[in-house]
Amino acid sequence: MFSQVIPVIYAKCESAEFNDVLRWSQRAIDLADGDPSKGNFLFGSPLALAITTRGVARYCLGRPGWRDDLRHGLAMARRADPYSLAVAVTYVYYAGILFGVLGPDERAMREIEDALRIAERSSDDLAVVFGRTVLGVALVHRQATAERDRGQKLLAEASNVFQRRGHNLGELPLVNVLLARERARRGDRDEAIPLMRAAVDHLFREGQLLAWGVPATGVLVKTLLDRGAESDVAEAQTAIERLASAPADEGLVIRDIWLLRLRALLARAHGDAEAYKHFRDRYRDMAKTLEFDGHIAWAEAMP
Repeated sequence: MFSQVIPVIYAKCESAEFNDVLRWSQRAIDLADGDPSKGNFLFGSPLALAITTRGVARYCLGRPGWRDDLRHGLAMARRADPYSLAVAVTYVYYAGILFGVLGPDERAMREIEDALRIAERSSDDLAVVFGRTVLGVALVHRQATAERDRGQKLLAEASNVFQRRGHNLGELPLVNVLLARERARRGDRDEAIPLMRAAVDHLFREGQLLAWGVPATGVLVKTLLDRGAESDVAEAQTAIERLASAPADEGLVIRDIWLLRLRALLARAHGDAEAYKHFRDRYRDMAKTLEFDGHIAWAEAMP
């Protein structure tokens, strides 16, 4: 039974069925009965990963206890094998930073770099790819140009590996969105936006709009609004409404908080100061209530 639970959790994460992720993660935790290595058919510690995915489900649904789950799962994975650690770090920081729940602060950078060094010493190729991808994601969310340049290089390498080896292709659209965002930051929005649009459309077709499609839509909308043509603003509004209308689990706060952010940006683009202040203030309040570090920083940076 245990061997059947972990794959179900991953499938539910990809389709953003987070109530099911929560339920199946708890089922795996109960089956492990405190034994970190029970059911170690793929990972040294399936329990560590189940605790971590429970944390992801909890923050996506606005439930308490998510931060303790992420810390506990990561600590347990660190005592297991390099692959378990790489996957746990991926769930904690890859998902956490992209969703705006965690920020790429100094502690996060140390833990990601440490996990990557352990993976490199282990010669586990898949663990190394995961580690470099997570580090790339964290770096492109930092402020220094040199760090973003390094992050872009790591993500480009990861994209090539995913395509060449034909694995983890579900991560590819989001990695490509981040690479396109780096092109846009360098002023090449006309080339970047079609790449973003294609990736978001792919996630929509694959039923991942409410998973990786949430931050991907956020990147597309912000880039369109930064370019600012009338057609860009209209396309941004359409992308926001598509995200808002997608059927989802009740209480999917990770979508709700992103919608507040994007609607504030849209209102500012329309020159509607009253609507902008309304959405911005609600966004700030929600970020602080949920203790989502990334969103708190983004909200405070909004004028």
